[in-house]
Amino acid sequence: MKRGVARTRPVRRPAGGGRPTRHKFYLTYPKPLVKEPLIYQMAHRFDVVFNVRSASVSEEIGIIALEIDATNEVLEEIVTWFREKGVIVEPIEKNVIE
Repeated sequence: MKRGVARTRPVRRPAGGGRPTRHKFYLTYPKPLVKEPLIYQMAHRFDVVFNVRSASVSEEIGIIALEIDATNEVLEEIVTWFREKGVIVEPIEKNVIE
């Protein structure tokens, strides 16, 4: 690399085509899943950007307000993946956590 020339990462295009939009959900983790790094796994598996807006986690249950930037196609895959893991996924109505 030449001195003074910064390397940049290539721009990643979202899987599934299209432009990603922001989606907001409550995730409810049952007791057996509370210690699992499912949000980390989701971000790497689906290559999406996320933001945890709020969370309440105990040894018994985890409730997380999550924003996900994804295309509708990828979002459907993410919701299905969470539900298959045993997480309850509920959409957050607009402006609830803004």
